[in-house]
Amino acid sequence: MEEREMLEKMDLLRARFNIGYAQAREVLVACNWDTVEATIRLESERSNRGSFTEELKVTGKDLVETLKRLLHEGNINRIIVRDSSGREMLNLPVNGVLAITIIIPVLTAIGAAVVLAMDYTVLVERTV
Repeated sequence: MEEREMLEKMDLLRARFNIGYAQAREVLVACNWDTVEATIRLESERSNRGSFTEELKVTGKDLVETLKRLLHEGNINRIIVRDSSGREMLNLPVNGVLAITIIIPVLTAIGAAVVLAMDYTVLVERTV
C-alpha cells in the first residue's frame, strides 16, 4: 500500500473520530488497514466509554445562541431540539467542523424567521 493511501485512510479516521495520527495508525494497523473494520472498532470503543445526556430548557429567543455555544464547546455527539409539546424539531448528529461550518448559518436563519415565543428543550448527548 502506498504511503499516500495510508495517509488518506488515517485522515479519514482523524476527521470522523477527532483522533490523532498515532491512534488512527494504531487502529488501522490492528485492522490490517481496513477502514471499515477500523471505523467499527473506533465506534465500539467510543460507545463503551459512555456518554450522558444533558437537558437544557431555553426560550425561543435564546435557542440559536445556545446551539451555537454548544457546537463550539465540543465533545458533543448529538443535539436534539424539542418544542414545548415534545415534538422533535431538530435531531442532529454533530461532527465538529462540519457542524460549525454548515449548521451555524442555518441556525441563524432559522432563529431569525421562526419561533421566538415558544419554549424549547435541548437534549445534548456528550461523551465522557
